[in-house]
Amino acid sequence: MPETRRSGLRIHYRVEGRGAPVVLVHGYTASGWANWIAAGWAERLAGHHTLIIPDLRGHGRSEKPHAVEAYSRQALAADVLAVMDEEGIETAPVVGYSMGGMVALELLGRHGKRFPRGIVGGMGSYFPRGRGRFAFERRHPRSLAPRRRLLDVLAYLARYWSEMDLVALNRVFRGVFADGVPVEAELLPAIRQPVLVAAGTRDVFFEPAVALARSLPNARFLPVPHDAHVSAVRNPRFIEAAAAFLRGETAPR
Repeated sequence: MPETRRSGLRIHYRVEGRGAPVVLVHGYTASGWANWIAAGWAERLAGHHTLIIPDLRGHGRSEKPHAVEAYSRQALAADVLAVMDEEGIETAPVVGYSMGGMVALELLGRHGKRFPRGIVGGMGSYFPRGRGRFAFERRHPRSLAPRRRLLDVLAYLARYWSEMDLVALNRVFRGVFADGVPVEAELLPAIRQPVLVAAGTRDVFFEPAVALARSLPNARFLPVPHDAHVSAVRNPRFIEAAAAFLRGETAPR
């Protein structure tokens, strides 16, 4: 798998599919594989897009320093830009989920010329009261997100844990979430590109995501019925809406 050191650390990434490029940015404790390959996004999108899927620093197969100072939204955004530069990609839509949504907002706001549109899932304009480090909400039985067989769950967890460095993840949390805001308020008016914001209706980030969509001048909001934070990213309704949005179709408000 390709790697780059353009952002100062060794960043591992994947390139999947053919067509117009799209950048997919994973969430906290996840990886490009866990967030986008295992969840079905690559299978759905790779027929029409070249998918650029980095493992952010501290995650997956990328370098995992144990210094808090190595982690910030700006540093994670630099990892994404480094991978794009390594692949010679000047512009591409960006899709981010959870912490990846924070990175997507950073990229859309500060590097808007390189990101003509974006999708932010499972994240909002503020952190909800009582938010913990991990998401434990349960999806409703009516959720459309595919249910994994027990053997598939065990295989997923085995790989998930094999790529995890708990010390590094602690430093990620202390660095990236340190200021208590997912996006700087003054950055929001600069995000004038089309943005699709999505969240599960049982996700603690649902109301913050609604608020985010309302605060952006050219955003649409997609509720993902019956899903919580972890399951919403696997819901085919969300994936299909994202595919349509990346084709340039307007999402319903």
